[in-house]
Amino acid sequence: MFPAHDAPLTSGQRFVLLVLTLFFPFLLFVWGLAFFWFRDTYPQRARSIAGVGLTFLQGVLLVAVVVVAVQLLAGALSRL
Repeated sequence: MFPAHDAPLTSGQRFVLLVLTLFFPFLLFVWGLAFFWFRDTYPQRARSIAGVGLTFLQGVLLVAVVVVAVQLLAGALSRL
C-alpha cells in the first residue's frame, strides 16, 4: 500500500476537484503545476492530481466532438 502522506486521491476528492475545475477552468493550470511540483516527493498524489486535469480535458474534448457531430447532422438534414 501507499504511505498515508502519499495516498492517491479518493474518488470523492477527485469528483470535487473536477467540479471545481468545471466552475474555475484556471484550476487546470494549477493541477498541471501541482503535478510537476509534487511528482518527486508525492508521486501517487501527483498522478491523481494530473488525472483530474486529464479527465477534465477528456470531457471538454467529448463535448466538442458531440457539438460538431450534431452540427454536421443538422446541416445534412437541412439539405434534404
